Amino acid sequence: MIATFSRSIPCAPSATRQRGVAAIEFALVFAVLFLVLYGIATFGSVLYIQQVVSRAAEDGARAIPLLPSSTSFGATEKARIKDVVYDSLAAALIVPNTATGNPRQWIVDKVEVNPATVGTGSSKTGVVTVIYPYGANQLLPVIRLPGISVLMPDRLTGRATVAL
Repeated sequence: MIATFSRSIPCAPSATRQRGVAAIEFALVFAVLFLVLYGIATFGSVLYIQQVVSRAAEDGARAIPLLPSSTSFGATEKARIKDVVYDSLAAALIVPNTATGNPRQWIVDKVEVNPATVGTGSSKTGVVTVIYPYGANQLLPVIRLPGISVLMPDRLTGRATVAL
């Protein structure tokens, strides 16, 4: 008969001090990773809205030659250009979740659209400027960290020009 002896080996003193280190490391790495991912999403939303605003200004500029009187803008011509811009903006996802009611009406109330003619004679151009107040209408909630508010724009502007 073979006798077996089992003896428990006590843990080394340093092994007991290592307990919970993985949780602390995970918390630190997760915090940094979360801030990086949140930064990517936040600046991605700013770039998305800037692209939408620029495209809406271009759509408004493309509508100018289709107007009956494209050389000078009266109230009806400006209203038609604004409608084209508002329709373009309403087709995108730029209305914040905090907005209530009709999304297009929110865009009409908040977004500034300025169609104008510039120049005289044969060098006349039509200019459409769209200003979106991003500082007051951010898509994602802001994490209050020092220096972050400096990086975020207050207004996003798109401008398009067309020769008349």
